[in-house]
This record gives sequence, C-alpha cells and structure tokens, in this order.
Amino acid sequence: MVIDNGKIRFLLFSHSYSAKLIVSNLTTKKDSGKSINKEISLLARVLRLERRKINELVLNKKFSKDAPKNRSVNLQIFLQIEKELAFLATEKLNWYSTIKDDYQRQLLYPAIERIAGNSLSKIKDDTKFQELLTIKIREYGNIYYKVAHKYKLPTMRIVPFILRLISDD
Repeated sequence: MVIDNGKIRFLLFSHSYSAKLIVSNLTTKKDSGKSINKEISLLARVLRLERRKINELVLNKKFSKDAPKNRSVNLQIFLQIEKELAFLATEKLNWYSTIKDDYQRQLLYPAIERIAGNSLSKIKDDTKFQELLTIKIREYGNIYYKVAHKYKLPTMRIVPFILRLISDD
C-alpha cells in the first residue's frame, strides 16, 4: 500500500514536537476567547497541508495515532528524535520554566545524542562506543534535517517565525 506524500507529511507533522508547540500556542489563544480560524487557515497555507486536518489537529487536538506503515529507517529515526524532543522538553522545562523559549532551541542535540546512544546499547567497549556515537550523532542529525527538508516540515528553529507569520496581533 502506497501512502501519498501529503499524508506522510501530515503524519510526520502531527507527530512532531513543532506541531505540539504550534497547537499549544493556538489553543492558548482560543482559550483566551479569540477566534483562531484565520490562524488555522494561514497555518494550513504556510505548511501546505489540508485545512481540515489542521483544523482537527488544533481544535480537537487529534494528534494522529497512526504512524506511517512500512516506514523507512530515516522516518523511524526522525520520529524517534521528535518523540525524544517532546520528552526532554516536558522533563526539563518543569525545572527551567523561566528560560522556556531559549532552552527549547537547545534540545535537538541532546535528543539526537540519546537516540544515537540507544542505537548503540549493545556495544560494551567504551572507546568503540564513543567513536561510533560521534558518527551516529552526525548521521542522525543529517537524517533529521534531510527528512524535515524532504517533507517540508518545520523544525523548532522555524516555529517562532511560523507563529509570528500566522499571528494577527
């Protein structure tokens, strides 16, 4: 079964930490009594995703439970890094809530490092582990940005610009 590119893009976006940040920002506006229909339309246009799906994601917080079937190793790595980003952000931001915006940008490298380290868990020799870890971190970083570029997904670095672009304030 072949899944079209748009469906994969939405699935990847809905599993990303960037999506959680954007949805959180928009739902905060909604909770303050402001209409966010314009922002949802702009977001769908900026990300080139279906408005209906973005609407469900923002208003109903329907983060897709489905992961792309038969996904490639690169997609698996991307999704693992995004999951680790979300985990690190919620874990660490409880401690450092005063530096929230600045700290979030610093989470990508530790997330990649943890995923790379987990992939090397069977290696017992510390020297060999350290050598392979350095290689894996570089490889996984490249894969992360390659997938984000291929599927035109926003990264955490781009989220503030997207929020500023769709904001009506």
